Amino acid sequence: MAEPRLDTRTIRIGLIGAGMAGQAHAFGYRNASMADALRGVRVERTHVVDAFAPLAQDVAERYGFERWGTSVDELLADPAIDAVSVALPNNQHLDVLTKVLASGKHVLTEKPLGLDAAQAARLAGLAAAPGRAGAVDAVGFSYRRLPGLAALRAAVAEGEIGRMYHFEATYYCHHAADPADPFTWRFDQASSGGGALIDIGLHAIDAVEFVVGAITEVTGARFATYISERTDRAGVVHRVTNDDAAALLLVAGDGATGTLQASRVAHSTPNSLAIRVFGERGMVSFTTEELNSFVIHQAGGDPRFDGPRRVITGPLHGAYVDVSSFRSRGVGTGYGEAFVAQVQAFLGCILDGTRSTTDFAAAAQTMRVLDAATRSAASGRPALLGADADADADVAQVTA
Repeated sequence: MAEPRLDTRTIRIGLIGAGMAGQAHAFGYRNASMADALRGVRVERTHVVDAFAPLAQDVAERYGFERWGTSVDELLADPAIDAVSVALPNNQHLDVLTKVLASGKHVLTEKPLGLDAAQAARLAGLAAAPGRAGAVDAVGFSYRRLPGLAALRAAVAEGEIGRMYHFEATYYCHHAADPADPFTWRFDQASSGGGALIDIGLHAIDAVEFVVGAITEVTGARFATYISERTDRAGVVHRVTNDDAAALLLVAGDGATGTLQASRVAHSTPNSLAIRVFGERGMVSFTTEELNSFVIHQAGGDPRFDGPRRVITGPLHGAYVDVSSFRSRGVGTGYGEAFVAQVQAFLGCILDGTRSTTDFAAAAQTMRVLDAATRSAASGRPALLGADADADADVAQVTA
């Protein structure tokens, strides 16, 4: 972040959604002042709302919000609230974010940006409207705030492995591996916008674009559903209408080719995002299973000792210095600290009057990749992004 500023401004925060993701946002705001650049800034947690009143009350009391309720409209009508965090199920994003954007308040929302590329484009357009000049919009791609992944981006950008050749990215978890796990909105296409790829795979897509560069083509894609039915908590059986796993072949950056796989049914893997990039002079890799380190190999040294080396993260890597409870290399940070860094970056943009690197326009790009993967899987053909995407979509429509 920027040099420390002695700023006595107060930023008042409202939180919409008090579930697991909403609590991660609350944790971020509660600890945001760890950043030197936010010295002198008061971050007041003002109002939390959730459709389930007891949860809203519980989160307000535990995370230090002044009041709680169930009305989004009441929160947005409060002129004292400067910025809003949104952490809701996917199918509520379009309606609620449209209201937040219309209120003129700064907004940080969980991904995805709506249910599909069309909704994302609509929200990005509203965020860029003249009436919102000066208001910050950001989407929570929290993994890019991890020091190890930030170090990978820096190594690639600074040419440490030369020109990129190819890459691989994966996001595996086992939260849905048990067929007895109950049916929820996450298993319904209409409510979620997709399965494993939109739920966890978007983080892998963002990791590729963060480290390698913009994805320009989905050369091939395949979705699979292995557990076709699930029973909800009331005993009603439902058909699963989205993907348990997805595999993509991609082109990104300056022509690097790569693969991306996402699965919510990967036994023995509770939660693992990983990316590896190969270049003309070496390789870099990062996995959340080794959260406080990354690997780099630079070819050309003494062949007796040539090979990858593991680097422990520290204050020189990404947001480490702003979120570590002890500013020393090797002490480490966790995933919760990524939410702190995410909030710090959001607040920094508000104070500096700058755009977020994960603004709605950037998030709409990840949704275009998702849309291209869907088209490619349906048509069996490559799907382009960018200027040729519309023509490609027309071809896919005809061949589907």
